[in-house]
Amino acid sequence: MRVIRMGYHHRGLNFGLTTNFCHPQGTSTAAPVYNMRPEETDNETATAGTVLHTTSLDVYPLGKWKAWSTVFGAFLIQMSAWGPVLSFGVFQDFYTRSFLPSFSASNITWIGSVQLFLGLSLGFVGGKLSDAGHGRKTMLAGSALFTFSFFMLSLAKEDKYYQIFLSQGIGFGCGLTLVYIPSFALVSHHFKNRRALAMGLLAANSPFGGVIYSIMLNQLIHSKTGFGWGIRASAFLSLGCSVCGHLLIFIVPRSSIPRKPQAASPSRRMEFLTDPTYLLTLVSGFLGQIGTFFPLFYIQLFAEKHNMSPSLSFYAVAIMHVAGIFGRILPNHLADRYGAMESFIVCSAFCGFIGFAMLGCGTAAGLVLFCIFYGFFFHSTISLYLPVIAALTPAQADMGASFGIAVGPVGVASLIGSPITGAIVGKELAWWKGITFASVCMVASFVVEAFARYLYRRRETVPVKS
Repeated sequence: MRVIRMGYHHRGLNFGLTTNFCHPQGTSTAAPVYNMRPEETDNETATAGTVLHTTSLDVYPLGKWKAWSTVFGAFLIQMSAWGPVLSFGVFQDFYTRSFLPSFSASNITWIGSVQLFLGLSLGFVGGKLSDAGHGRKTMLAGSALFTFSFFMLSLAKEDKYYQIFLSQGIGFGCGLTLVYIPSFALVSHHFKNRRALAMGLLAANSPFGGVIYSIMLNQLIHSKTGFGWGIRASAFLSLGCSVCGHLLIFIVPRSSIPRKPQAASPSRRMEFLTDPTYLLTLVSGFLGQIGTFFPLFYIQLFAEKHNMSPSLSFYAVAIMHVAGIFGRILPNHLADRYGAMESFIVCSAFCGFIGFAMLGCGTAAGLVLFCIFYGFFFHSTISLYLPVIAALTPAQADMGASFGIAVGPVGVASLIGSPITGAIVGKELAWWKGITFASVCMVASFVVEAFARYLYRRRETVPVKS
């Protein structure tokens, strides 16, 4: 029996195609068997006329246990940073109504936007350091800076905007950028076949952290504990999570990271920068990020202004993040089967159209339903963005740089998106204007990515080898 195995790595989908031809005593019959399960074939190494015998070390360079330990460690590290960042809706409400009374809601939104901008747009710094073999040191520095800034925030005085801006806006953002991309890059090096699922599980840190920190902060800063000690208690939680996380991380040696044969040429290594699909995905990410954070930042204030009870409004952000835990995991699991780009397109469409539903959230039931559905698809689009970028990056050795470049436009959109939307809402709180603007941006993101997928389908054909 002669076995021919053809491996084809489709950047949106992974296909493994195995065909068996039996030649008993000079005669031949063809009996094709098609295996469409990507986890059964290492598509990057399969060639015609070879049979792959996959072992644990083929799939996991350092072994399965160390791979998933790294996922959990990176999860804890990112949760300690993303949790407070994605709980900014709590800070937005608290600052607007009491702690920063001299400043408008739009001005306060700049604090949350700057932390996102720095955390995302400077991702190329962490990405390049990670690619150069300094991933662990970079993440340690980021965790230390973020935790220090968190404790400094607890010392901020009422109505002192600059103190909060420096510690929360600048400090949080710079610390976040040093842990965000390196952790994804380090995790991606541990996986060959189930990368989207692993990255989705890692990305679930942010909604999980958002649930914990939003509830914790609301309960502490609105109680006798007060702002100062409420922030310190949260900072101690971040410190503990980051310490445990760093102890669980294992680094794949650079010699074990797959590289393309032509990777030595810088012009070929950065070839993804000339890929129209990659560039359109960056545009899609930019447009989507303009609108996606508006509901998250403003939902608690929206609920308060619509006379919802504090027992509900204080948990609006948490409800979004609870739904987001499933939104980060389930679509990424499907992405391993059906393709990261396809899953991203579907979730982006739902996120945009559901955004318009915030117009009808004048009741408690409507608010809860909106938070559940929007939280699910908001987090799914966020978590699927980097797996799409990973699928569009030919050389794993360039993964950190590719991730860093990809989050740059997203970071810029994070900087300007919510303040622009807040300015559109205005002092009179014309919610319909901001909701419409944000939702239109999200729908535009879906349209651009769908067009990118169309171009990619036209360009790519399945190679036939014999």
